[in-house]
Amino acid sequence: MVSRSFKKILGGVLLWTTLSFSAALVDRVVASVNSEPILESDIKMGMLYYATTNRKDVLDKLIEDMLLYQFLTGRGMQVPPELTEQALGNIAKANRTTIDGIAQELAREGLTLQDLRRFLEREILAKQGLIAFLEREVKVSDLELELEKLKSGNIRVVRNIELLVIDRRDEGKLKTIFSPEKGLDAIAKEMGASLERLKVARGDLVEVLDKEVWKASPGEIVFAEDKDHVYIAKVLSQEEIAEGKSPEELREEILLRKMEARKQELLERLIRNSFIKIVK
Repeated sequence: MVSRSFKKILGGVLLWTTLSFSAALVDRVVASVNSEPILESDIKMGMLYYATTNRKDVLDKLIEDMLLYQFLTGRGMQVPPELTEQALGNIAKANRTTIDGIAQELAREGLTLQDLRRFLEREILAKQGLIAFLEREVKVSDLELELEKLKSGNIRVVRNIELLVIDRRDEGKLKTIFSPEKGLDAIAKEMGASLERLKVARGDLVEVLDKEVWKASPGEIVFAEDKDHVYIAKVLSQEEIAEGKSPEELREEILLRKMEARKQELLERLIRNSFIKIVK
């Protein structure tokens, strides 16, 4: 009986109780990609791994992986044997068993550890190796990020400010020590007040101060007052923030889309330039 976690790790192993394979599997060639064979055991492993009984879908996926595997190995990339062994070890650990235990489970289906190693090697390179390759050539520009923000339709303009709030009773002292050259931090220290650094949208501040902050240019110091306080603010910068998602999240989304598009372009080119034979 295949354990629950082993089924989960191998995906399609969930079908082991419903699929019926001959224990005496003849490992014939079912297809070739640029003269490199895809075997019956690969099909069987793929049906288990991808959780499907659709033989054509599995073969299409194996051909795709083989094309990517050949492309990447041709550029000097490979899966270190220890990485494949680590994957096997992780499967064993997740199943609270040993490599020998996995071998016994596979043997019941006419498969071997070597079948699984070969399958994992191609799968790892076609997935993780391709990602590593594409990350070197696919980049997201600042312009693309800004356009993505605009497309999201949830842009909030904010200003980064320094704000010093002085009680009206200390207005006289403020007038005697104030000098723009000192900087608001020095003035706050002399006044015994706290200098706040805030990120504010239009309307976040009291009305008299909000009006002045949004009239000013970055780098400018503005003043406002009401019956209780004197406000001094310095506009440091202005930025646009996409609501709901950080710039890092948006950049990651763009990167994934570009990498998927680049993968499809690569596969189409590889298919056009490769000799693929399906054995009936």
